[in-house]
Formats: sequence, structure tokens, C-alpha cells
Amino acid sequence: MTATVSVFVFGHCHVRSSGKLATPPLHLLRVLIYVLLERRGKPVSRGRIRDLIWSDNGSERANADIRQSMGRIRKFQQDYNFELLSADTQTVWLNPDQNVYIDLAEFIGLIASPSPRACVRMCEIYRGELLDSSGSVGNGFEEWLAFQRTALLQDFNRTVSAALQSGTELTPQQRHFCASRLLQLDACHEGAHRALMSDAAAKGEFSRVKQLFNACSKQLHEELGVGPDHETVRLYQELTGRSLEV
Repeated sequence: MTATVSVFVFGHCHVRSSGKLATPPLHLLRVLIYVLLERRGKPVSRGRIRDLIWSDNGSERANADIRQSMGRIRKFQQDYNFELLSADTQTVWLNPDQNVYIDLAEFIGLIASPSPRACVRMCEIYRGELLDSSGSVGNGFEEWLAFQRTALLQDFNRTVSAALQSGTELTPQQRHFCASRLLQLDACHEGAHRALMSDAAAKGEFSRVKQLFNACSKQLHEELGVGPDHETVRLYQELTGRSLEV
């Protein structure tokens, strides 16, 4: 069944309802990712959410803030006829609903069951950092969010890097797409540079192989002060028949 509501929290955050763009309360997205990442959708204490998101406010103001925010979240869901987040006086939880799609939930599932072809979908989902366009709130939430962003990026990097290894099930087009996506996030990722070099060689574009190797060398030198590692140099030599002084 096609989801009637889609929630996107990577890169530019937004919600689509029946194909139309909707502007959700930002705290809906913040609460949603916290429940997903910390408890995988299971109930979370309202007090924990209050103390995290409104950590810079006094307790009395924070209590009022979470009441108002949960009211806005409830109204937004009612307006668009779905119920993703529910709450009572003590807890907040996620309602599993097959009519609501969440890009983060799919991403978590792909990490849990990685495969080369699943990595292509991960590259499509990971359009930018988690809540990249949501602005900032209390220091406690921003510290937690920074940790989660780093962890998700590491998971993405590790899983996609493994899929780029030779002998996996990716087609040449999929390998090129995944390697290019990795380089957008980490310009010094040598595994991605090697994948693109191999792709160019397979097409007989040996001048392109040289360009890619030189671009890799320049990037590593400028950002890290080092040259390509032995594996990258060896691959370049194999692909071009050139000898390098390293």
C-alpha cells in the first residue's frame, strides 16, 4: 500500500500528504527522531523529551513548552488525518502505521539488514544531515543530535564502502552512483575514488582514470597532507600500466 503521508528528516526536512507539501511543527520532527533512534518507536518519557529539547529553559517554562508543542503536533496530525506520534501525561510513543512513510525508519532498517543493493537505496535516502534544515534548540538536544548525525554517517560510510568492494552485486551504474554519493560526503574517501577509477577503466576511458587519480591525490594532499595509500596507487598502476614514484 502506498503511504499517504511521507516524513523526510534527512537534508531538507518536510512532510508530504497525498503528494502535497505540508509544513509540520519542527518539534514533531525532533520528537519523532528521538523516539525512533533512542527507543525504536517504543514509549519514551515526556520528562526525558522535555529535558532534552528544552534543556535551556526552567522547569516550569519547559513543562508549558512541551504541552504546547504536543498540542501543535496533535493538531497537525488531525489536520492531515494521520496519527504518527501519540502521547499521554507520562509518555510519548510511535504508532506503527503502514500509511505513513518515514525516511529515517527505512534507513535504520537498511542498516540492520545491509546488502549491496540496499546501499543504493541508502544513497538515495541520505540527502543530507539529519534535521539539516530544522534550526537549533537547546544545547542538550543539539549535543544529542550531533552524536546521532555522526553515528548515522559512520553507519552509512561503512555499509556503502563495503558494497563498493569488487565482487559485490552492484551494477556498474549503481557502483558509480554510490561512489559519487560517498565523495559528496567525504571527498577523501579512497574506496570511492578507486571505484570511479575502475569504472572509467572498464569503459576504456584511461585519460579519465588519470584525472580521477590526480584529483584524489590533490584532495588528500590539500585536506590531510598525505598521498594516496598503497591500494590506490597499485590500482592506478594496474589500470594504466604506469609506474609511479611514491
